[in-house]
Amino acid sequence: MNRQIFRNNFTLLFAAFLVVASVSLSSGQGQPADQSVTASIRAASEAGVPEITLNRLLMLAVSHRLKDDDVVRLVNFLQTVQTEDLPIDPFMGKIEEGLAKQVPLSTISAVLAQKLDDYRFVSRVLTIEIGEQEISHQDLNRMVGSLDGGITREELTWFIQEASAQDLSMLARATEILALLKQVRFNESMTREILFTGLRNNSLTQSWDYLARVVATAKRRQIPDDEIARAARQALEANRPFGDFMTALGFTPRDLRHGPAVGRSAERNQ
Repeated sequence: MNRQIFRNNFTLLFAAFLVVASVSLSSGQGQPADQSVTASIRAASEAGVPEITLNRLLMLAVSHRLKDDDVVRLVNFLQTVQTEDLPIDPFMGKIEEGLAKQVPLSTISAVLAQKLDDYRFVSRVLTIEIGEQEISHQDLNRMVGSLDGGITREELTWFIQEASAQDLSMLARATEILALLKQVRFNESMTREILFTGLRNNSLTQSWDYLARVVATAKRRQIPDDEIARAARQALEANRPFGDFMTALGFTPRDLRHGPAVGRSAERNQ
């Protein structure tokens, strides 16, 4: 019943889009919207693009008065992403962000193409180094995100090659931490030592997501990189909690709550 109601709502929204499009998206002459919009929506839906995603896109098209050709281009792009079994949300996020900032569609399309190329690159490297082992969208997002965070393709490829036998989720976490520690200018060789210690001992658990924040605060307190690295390696080698690493540096959970933000969100706030 709920699914049927949702389908009805989607159909109503799509019909409303076509009505509005006939006035605002045509060439200003009251012509009906291009039937290619309808066809592209139908094809994308049949390819498996979630209806809620198409719903969001159509709402954006109406509110930003997109042209028919632009709507078709975006819908077809999302169909490509779906067909390649890649996560759609990061791409929708870029579309929403670009439109909200009134970025030209040509620029948005270029950003989307670059992001798609990054996903294809990481997927290709994983296939070569690890085989056909399935990777979750969340872990794939983290690996691609490391490229956004400043890691080069060559660095990422090398890291995956060296850690190809490790747990994929931990490997994804490690690539993300690799990028974050690079942003706070932590010694790169020590970074690799820390991460490979955690991967070898299967101890790079979720709590270590906060490593870069602690490192940033430690550096602000002028704690040397080698002291930080030593404390991290010892905790990871013994499979001890992340809190033990913090304690070794003289930190408390309060320091973690009030430490500086790092990563892409921090960059946007600067």
